[in-house]
Amino acid sequence: MGKLDEMENLLSGADAGQKVDLLTRLGVDPAIGKMVAEELLPGQKIELQPIRVQQETHYGVAFLPSFRGWFLYLLQGADDDPRNHPWHVIDKQTLDCWHESCVLELLALRRADTDDIVVHHANYGHGSNYVEDQTWIFSILHGQLVQTMVTQDFLSQGTLGIEIEIQTEHKSTFLRFPDLSLEETRTIAVNDKLEKVERRYWRWSGRKLRFMPSRFMPVVVPNS
Repeated sequence: MGKLDEMENLLSGADAGQKVDLLTRLGVDPAIGKMVAEELLPGQKIELQPIRVQQETHYGVAFLPSFRGWFLYLLQGADDDPRNHPWHVIDKQTLDCWHESCVLELLALRRADTDDIVVHHANYGHGSNYVEDQTWIFSILHGQLVQTMVTQDFLSQGTLGIEIEIQTEHKSTFLRFPDLSLEETRTIAVNDKLEKVERRYWRWSGRKLRFMPSRFMPVVVPNS
């Protein structure tokens, strides 16, 4: 086992069997490793990234895509001493990315020198004329992946009006600011017509050990 970036490069060029072998050595369940390795779609890849923490322990993240589920693994090890401290799985989360591919970001949101794991487009629910995705944040607390924020980032829902179907769509985008706040901007459209733009800010609460939102405030109200 080597450094995370070296292992990610090896995975990119490996065949399915080699991918399964390397993932199994990390501690990924062999059945999950086989499913992911054999079902990778064009443009998809297995991501391995180090995570900055203010501890002697070294952490990393493995992000495995599959159309039957996406898998987020917390790794522990050391890039500078991979023989004595090989990377291995210590925690796991399973994600449903039914609507569109999940997106992984590492952002410093609690401290400038500590990363949190941000996952966009985790599916919350879908059905007839209904899709809802969420953005999740996981923080490393006591050596575990702890979900510290959940918010809707996409909603498409159709309802029947008197004469026509009404299609409502919500979309949120996120931007990190230097003060470590996370800005969420949400647009709301009805039948493809923009009706509202609103914004709020998420900030870490050391007392509650989670990110807390401000109230949504209007940014643009068309035709007002």
